[in-house]
Amino acid sequence: MNPTYDRHLDSFIVIAESGSFSSAADKLFVSRTALIQQMNLLEKDLGFQLFDRHNKGITLTAAGQYFYQEAKKMIRASNRVLQRCRELEEKSAQSIRIGTLPNFTAVLLPQICRRFSGLHPNVALEFIDYPLESYFKNFVNNNFDITTEYMSGYLFEEPGYSFIKLMEDRHCCGMSPTHPLAMKKKITIDDLRVQKVLMYARGITRADDLLRDYITATAPDVEIIDIGHYGSSLPLRCELEGLILIYYSMYWKSFPSLATLPIDISMDFPIDIGLGYKLDSNQAVKQFIELAEEMFQVFRKKDSHRASRAERR
Repeated sequence: MNPTYDRHLDSFIVIAESGSFSSAADKLFVSRTALIQQMNLLEKDLGFQLFDRHNKGITLTAAGQYFYQEAKKMIRASNRVLQRCRELEEKSAQSIRIGTLPNFTAVLLPQICRRFSGLHPNVALEFIDYPLESYFKNFVNNNFDITTEYMSGYLFEEPGYSFIKLMEDRHCCGMSPTHPLAMKKKITIDDLRVQKVLMYARGITRADDLLRDYITATAPDVEIIDIGHYGSSLPLRCELEGLILIYYSMYWKSFPSLATLPIDISMDFPIDIGLGYKLDSNQAVKQFIELAEEMFQVFRKKDSHRASRAERR
């Protein structure tokens, strides 16, 4: 149904183009008598005659000819208005649910969200906190659409999922300030020998598994203790048990009580940080991902220019 114009206009246009009531009635699947009654009512409402009726059929009056041209424009304009209104309603009904992590501060995601909201004001961005231990389970169960600025896990290598890289992070070592290694400038593989080390359990991320494999192959006397997430109790464990936490440098603000040191280049296995999403996501999510990819290219160029200027100095 199109409520923005009189439906009799459709019948009028078919009659005008057919040249007779009988031919138009066949095309519209109505009786000739009903069609004549419609046009009589339309002419009465308009206050002028549309057709000259004669034995050989009908012809448009001068007013009818002008009205025929304008009526087609009105219908096209009305259809455009309705289509645009439906598009706006569809957009306003769309939302993007971004899964966030408590006590985690993203770096690039806020900029992407601000830019997206400016370009798509009718798409609502919802931010939903989930604890890390159930984070990816909630993502798989469709409780949110996009993961926060986070590591690339094995999940995103499975069919139906994808991941866009926004930056790289590096591993670092955190320990109690009283630990014997806390005064060093960086941690080498030899430093870790006979130490007890906390790190992500196998199977969470490829970068951590590669680092684990390197440590166990090069320094088998390192005792690795598995953790499932970077919990708030880890600094206390490091202090009381003399443990070393291998974690991502982006989390250093989350553990202010730890002495955090970079690791030697020999143990450098870059961690891809970015956004995860499902390939069958709605159009709004896909637009968000496209914008994130565009902005990543801009970020990367800026970083490259800054690095070049630093080298010249």
